Order: sequence, then structure tokens, then C-alpha cells
Amino acid sequence: MLIYFPIGPRLQRLYVTKNIAEHMTWHREHPGTEGFMEHPSDAEAWMHFDNTFHEFASKPRNVRLGLCTDGFSLFGHFGQSYSCWPVILTPYNLPLWMCMKKQFMFISFLMPGPKNPKGNPDIHMQPLIKELLLLWEVGVKTYNIAQKQNFTMKVAVIWTISDFPVYDKLSGWMTAGRLACPYHMENTKSFRLKHGNKRC
Repeated sequence: MLIYFPIGPRLQRLYVTKNIAEHMTWHREHPGTEGFMEHPSDAEAWMHFDNTFHEFASKPRNVRLGLCTDGFSLFGHFGQSYSCWPVILTPYNLPLWMCMKKQFMFISFLMPGPKNPKGNPDIHMQPLIKELLLLWEVGVKTYNIAQKQNFTMKVAVIWTISDFPVYDKLSGWMTAGRLACPYHMENTKSFRLKHGNKRC
């Protein structure tokens, strides 16, 4: 059984809370220091996203999310082996001192155990992907209490955060074998161990 917590209403709530709403465009307004990355909005990936999707980027109230997941054992080293996978979304519109606080890390759903989701995390992620597509293409009417007006809020996941084995599950890229590196691909300097016959 999968319990899904919609992300849209929680993002709308950020705009109706006065002391948070006034910070939701901070990523556009903050004065950056050239040559330093002080906030995710200073990253090359963020700038590439802005250059690719001009219309989305031109509206600073649109929300940019990071998605992260990893498995953990509910019972630690004791008892039976049971792996659970939370999927967490973080809005990066907020300033540094806010966006990494616990109250702004939204659990979307838990991929239930008892075992590693292996090749089918996309089945568990269907409700999230469906909602994210709607928020990207259509958006949702939202009230901004800081500006005292309604607007259409659109949302994009601009990157995922995970370790390398989980990257396989999130992206569908095979992170084992000769082409394990998604950056270098066929130029990866991989080789097979002489005695273990394992690709490294």
C-alpha cells in the first residue's frame, strides 16, 4: 500500500503564510557574489534551466524543487531486515537559512518495504509524476499574501539528490557495467577485474 501526500497544497500554503511568502522570490532578488555559489540559484544547472525554459524562469513566484530519496532500515541492526524509501521534495525559492530546515522538506510518499524497490520505483512514483506534470503544464491558482493577489503557480523539479546506486532507480540510467558514468559514457575508463570478473 502506498500513501501519497500531494505537494501542491503544501506549496500553496507557503504563499499564504506571510513571513514565508515574502521570501518565496528570494532566489531572484538575492545579491550573489561573483565566483561563489552561495545558494542553489547560483549553480550552473539552475542557470541552464533558466536559459532553457525562459517563460517559467521569467516568473519568480514559480517554484523550483529538488527531489531526494534513499533507503533506510527501520529496525537498524536489530530485528528483521526491512527497507523503507522516503521521497522528499524541497523548495529552493527560499533563502539558504530556510530552504534546508526540516519544515520545508516535504515527504511526498514512502516507498514501502520490506525490500529495496529495485527496478520499479517508477510504479510508486506515478502519483507524484502525475501531479508534477499538472503543476508544470497547467499550474494551480494560488493566493500570495505578501502581494495580496492571486497568480498561477507552476512547479518544476530541477534536480534530484541521491547516491549513485539510487541515481539508477530515479533516472533509469544503468549505473553498473561499462557505461556506468552518465557524464563520460563510452569514454569511461572501465575495466574488468582479472580474477573477480567484475566491471570497475
